[in-house]
Amino acid sequence: MNYGEILKKAWKTIWRHKILWLFGILAGCGATSSAGSGSGGGGNAVYSGGETGSWGGPSFLSPSTQQFFTDIGQFLADIPVWVWIVTAVVVVLTLIIISFVLSIVFLLAGTLGTSGVIKGTGLADAAEVDAKPLSFSEIFKAVKPHFWKVFLFNLGLRFLGFFVALIFIVPIILLTVCTCFMGLFLLLPIGWFLEVWVNFTTIAILEEDLGVFVAIKRAWQVIIRSLGHVIVMFLILGIGQLIAGVIILLPIVVVPVPLLINLYTSGFNSFAVGLAISFVLSLVIFPIMVVLAGMLRAYVISSWTLTYRRLTGEENQAPIVLSGGKK
Repeated sequence: MNYGEILKKAWKTIWRHKILWLFGILAGCGATSSAGSGSGGGGNAVYSGGETGSWGGPSFLSPSTQQFFTDIGQFLADIPVWVWIVTAVVVVLTLIIISFVLSIVFLLAGTLGTSGVIKGTGLADAAEVDAKPLSFSEIFKAVKPHFWKVFLFNLGLRFLGFFVALIFIVPIILLTVCTCFMGLFLLLPIGWFLEVWVNFTTIAILEEDLGVFVAIKRAWQVIIRSLGHVIVMFLILGIGQLIAGVIILLPIVVVPVPLLINLYTSGFNSFAVGLAISFVLSLVIFPIMVVLAGMLRAYVISSWTLTYRRLTGEENQAPIVLSGGKK
């Protein structure tokens, strides 16, 4: 197998058919199919000296402002306990529902993105050299017949992964602790194999119009039959993706620099200026990072798709026969 030809063809494919960048961005949603949220902790200001108002806060606040906060504190203190309990339950249930809905939305977007890159790469690989760039509608039309099979496959993986994690979480922790974290390296080959297996199963569903379970078997046979080629391609793409990912994330370091410089030179006297500059930088850098990350993901998926197509091509090996005689 010509690895250079695959890598070069994958780059030419995503560069000529730039709509694959969009699908690559969507595919990134599937990589993190659950929405997470961060919360910043606020500290209470402590005044070691100086006069305080009657409400316990600093006296530089006007009496009307102090009275406003005093009234709010009294209002909250008068609320019955059962109201707080009901409110907490409602908030928790709301967050659970929102998380579930966002998870499904991200999974749908990720499925469409991954399927779009795979199908778009296949269409481009089979097209003439001077064919016009693919459009979103062309790729979507090609993905549509297989979309729900891929979605159900990914959804099943989420549930399976959840239950497997519940079963093996304790043994994994014990293995990690007892081996001083060296046991984690034993899990890397397993994770690698499962990742490639999932990729090839998805490609088999889309490229060969197979059912989920038949595609799982097909992917297994392709990997085992061409294990050496798959390992080499995984190392190439894995190391390359790691280096490219670090480069893409480097601009994040620039974002807080204006704020830190401002704090160092003037303290908090012009804090808002540094914060504003950092915010503007983030608005400029973040979209660029999203596009670059989408390009990278599209390139990796395209490379795996071309790898699968080369490994299963008639010119490289005999057809792999599945159950029921379907090839």
